[in-house]
Amino acid sequence: MPTLAPNVINRVDKLPKPSNTAQAMQPLFEAVSNAIFAIEDVQKCRPDYQGIVDIYVTGLRDPDKLDIEVVDNGIGLDDTRYDAFCQLDTDFKKERGGKGVGRLFWLDSFSDVRVESK
Repeated sequence: MPTLAPNVINRVDKLPKPSNTAQAMQPLFEAVSNAIFAIEDVQKCRPDYQGIVDIYVTGLRDPDKLDIEVVDNGIGLDDTRYDAFCQLDTDFKKERGGKGVGRLFWLDSFSDVRVESK
């Protein structure tokens, strides 16, 4: 079978657009959910691990200056997780209810997205 080339821009453009405030929050919920999953992954090996998720929001009065940062002390992006992160429609977190499209919501919603892992 031939390899199909993904068109990320077209895929993002076809995402359903939010019709209410709760739906508009979906990209933030996706980021927080990823942070929680990362902490749960550490806790599989270290059950007493105290996970932390910090959410920083600035610029609420000016949509052009809105900045949202989600920081966690979870497992981070090892090679397996990074490969899944780079794959469209991944099934990496399928058993946890993930659909593999969270980062596409980010690309559709935010003008600048950065992911850092240590």
